[in-house]
Amino acid sequence: MKKNRFYVSFCCNKYYYPDGELTVDDQAVTYKTTQVTVPAEYWNLEMKYTDIGYIYTEKTKCFKTVVIHMKDSKNYKFIIYFGRKKFYELMKAHGVTVNT
Repeated sequence: MKKNRFYVSFCCNKYYYPDGELTVDDQAVTYKTTQVTVPAEYWNLEMKYTDIGYIYTEKTKCFKTVVIHMKDSKNYKFIIYFGRKKFYELMKAHGVTVNT
């Protein structure tokens, strides 16, 4: 399968960290960034489809954020600037529940 990439900002502790990328492939969704301002534990965050509980949309003041809720109760929030609908379609194709 072709890797699909999405330009994103990562939302963590009420801060927005720009210049990240979500990569969707056959195995997982992976967030990657080289920004040193992002906490190091998130620089190469891999979220396997079997570990994702569901995905939903949350509205902030300016943007819609995509929240990936993991089965271990962790939430990861992203602003996907272009292609949010395509991201949802890819997640559904991999068997992930999407609530928009």
